[in-house]
Amino acid sequence: MEPLSGVYAILTTPFLPDGALDDASLRHLTTATIEAGVDGITVLGVAGEANKLDDAERLHVLRTVVAINDGRLPIIVGTSRESTHIAMAAARTAKDQGASGIMVAPPMFVPPGPALTAHVQRIGDAIGLPIVLQDFPPVNGVTLSTQAITDLVHAVPQIVTIKVEDPPTPQRTAQILDLTSNSVSIVGGLGGVYLLDELRCGSRGTMTGFAYPEVLVAVVRAWTAGDHAQAAAIYYRYLPLLVSEGQPKLGLALRKEVLRRRGLIEHAAVREPGPKVDRKSLAALTQTLADVDIDAALARGDLSGSA
Repeated sequence: MEPLSGVYAILTTPFLPDGALDDASLRHLTTATIEAGVDGITVLGVAGEANKLDDAERLHVLRTVVAINDGRLPIIVGTSRESTHIAMAAARTAKDQGASGIMVAPPMFVPPGPALTAHVQRIGDAIGLPIVLQDFPPVNGVTLSTQAITDLVHAVPQIVTIKVEDPPTPQRTAQILDLTSNSVSIVGGLGGVYLLDELRCGSRGTMTGFAYPEVLVAVVRAWTAGDHAQAAAIYYRYLPLLVSEGQPKLGLALRKEVLRRRGLIEHAAVREPGPKVDRKSLAALTQTLADVDIDAALARGDLSGSA
């Protein structure tokens, strides 16, 4: 039940142009993500379009990633569901397939209180795996105060990490750590846009999707090693790309386009209904990639933050 730390990359789910799963791209992307040096992988998250997958597809994605990973990294599985019964079943499936932990968000419009506490308690009791509690109101319409999160941590010992994605995330990070006496770890999300200030406020890393996880790894490793100036230099060097990809509503489509350009997935398709990237936004993305020149930096093996 150790709290999570480092960079956990949330895998996108690649699709073919007709909306079918792109198995070859999923395998390639999983391998490339592991090779990027991340500390763990998260599957079936919001960034993986889990809500657009049926049960058979979710199981296929999970089995594929577990097989490719072959025990190299811990795998966290998103198991949020609207009913406690189904959420427990999803959590058991994740455990049976070799998950190291699960990520749980409140069911839609179930506010903090006895019903939500019982929901998370029953999931935790059913599987005994570490739980990452996801604090991301746009997913479910549930706003958790820092005290409500603290109450859940005290009530459910399986909760070891909070994924804070309700801005201002740095401030909420510091507040939760203070209220919980640092008994859990905090990781950020939101594409890594606020990563540096989150680290400054006590975050232990990030669990998010980003087309260049190497950047997040470099920032977190420099920070953890005590080289805060280097962490800041890397973060500021690639901040334009973090901001560009982190645009609300359009971010996932932009991320898939970057992954396609990197050759990590074959198509940038987002399963319908989903955002479309217009011509001018594509041009802006092209310019941002040219400005940060990240591919050249990766080719040199140097993300030091120097221009």
